[in-house]
Amino acid sequence: MSLLRPTLRGPSKIMEAKDLALELADARESGLRLVLCHGCFDLLHVGHVRHLTEAGALGDCLVVSLTADEYISKGIGRPYFPLHFRMEVIAALEVVDYVVPAREATSLSTIDTLRPDVYVKGPDYLTAESKAFGDERARVESLGGKVAFTSSDVVNSSTALLAQVNGTKP
Repeated sequence: MSLLRPTLRGPSKIMEAKDLALELADARESGLRLVLCHGCFDLLHVGHVRHLTEAGALGDCLVVSLTADEYISKGIGRPYFPLHFRMEVIAALEVVDYVVPAREATSLSTIDTLRPDVYVKGPDYLTAESKAFGDERARVESLGGKVAFTSSDVVNSSTALLAQVNGTKP
C-alpha cells in the first residue's frame, strides 16, 4: 500500500477496527500517519464536513469511528439515524478513507486497536468538561499520539438542528 490515500469508495470503506489495523499494518510501518475522528455524526451538517476536511489534512489516512446506537444518550429518538446509515453517509465523503463502528460507550477500544498518530475533536471540546474525552486524550498520548482540535468557524449541533425542525428545545 502506498502512502497515498486509499481509493476505496462507499461501503467498502466500512470495516471493523481490528480488520482495518491489519489492513494498514504495512503502510503504518512505512510511515503512514493515521488520523482518527470519533463521534455520533447523527445528522450530517456543514460543521461535520469542515471538521472532517480539516482533520483529514493532518495525516495520510482519515478514519472516522461512530458510536453504536445503544451508547448514544442525546435524548428520546436519538440517534435519529441508525449506525449502519450513519456509517454509509460518512463513508460517502471523499475526505474519509475508512469508517469503523465503535461498539463501546467511548472510543478507547478503537484507539487501542488503531493507535492513531492524531486524534481529532471539534473546537467545542477545547473547553468541554468530559471524563470520556479526558480518558481518550490520555490513552492517545500514552500510545505516542497527539490530540488536535479543528478550528471550524461553523459549529452546528445535530441535537439543536433536530430540535429546531421538531419545534422542541435541545
